[in-house]
Amino acid sequence: MEKQTATWKKALFWCGYVIAGICFLLTIVAFIIGFIHHMHDTGGWRSVIQILETPITGFIKMTGGYIGKGILEVIFLVIVSYVLPIFFCFATYRLKAKRREIA
Repeated sequence: MEKQTATWKKALFWCGYVIAGICFLLTIVAFIIGFIHHMHDTGGWRSVIQILETPITGFIKMTGGYIGKGILEVIFLVIVSYVLPIFFCFATYRLKAKRREIA
């Protein structure tokens, strides 16, 4: 029974890792698009904040405002745009450290 639980944990981790990787790539693309759109703004910190909010505002614009009208939807977008990419980076770091321990 314990081996079956370990298999499910591994499968759940790898599924989350792949989804987080996809979110990481989409966030990087959104940052690049935001940088291109706002690189000529002279607002200083305002431009930086606009670039950082591009993953959220871009998705809201892409759906025509259908998503992003409620606070829960914005929280979901923050999780997808920032928390999952952070999880991906942390998990990648831990996997590399584990590989170094084995070798």
